[in-house]
Amino acid sequence: MAGLVAVLSGCNAVMLGNVVTGCAMRPAPVLMPEELPVARAGEPYEVRLDVINASTPISKLLVAPSQPLPDGLELLHVRPETHGVIRGVPIRPGRYEVRVYGNTFGTQCTGQDLERLYRLEVR
Repeated sequence: MAGLVAVLSGCNAVMLGNVVTGCAMRPAPVLMPEELPVARAGEPYEVRLDVINASTPISKLLVAPSQPLPDGLELLHVRPETHGVIRGVPIRPGRYEVRVYGNTFGTQCTGQDLERLYRLEVR
């Protein structure tokens, strides 16, 4: 029976005794750093965002339109790299909530989503 479960379910489950492993046991990808460094209006800004624990390459990293980067900054990501870069010259001082999200490619297992809400201070 265990062999049948392993064959029928692909990556999703493999029976090892009474323990099921596979896609469900993958660690969740995490976007780092946990916090963004302070930016200064009118000065160049650049910070690298790394995705750790990704079991497959990164399909996309995007900024949510509802919580965008301040004017003058953009997020650049080249598929399938495990990092992206926020860069540019912020225009106005302020405190901004910026939501970065993305996902990994799927293989035999479905891709995984990732997301982090950043607070960016521009002085």
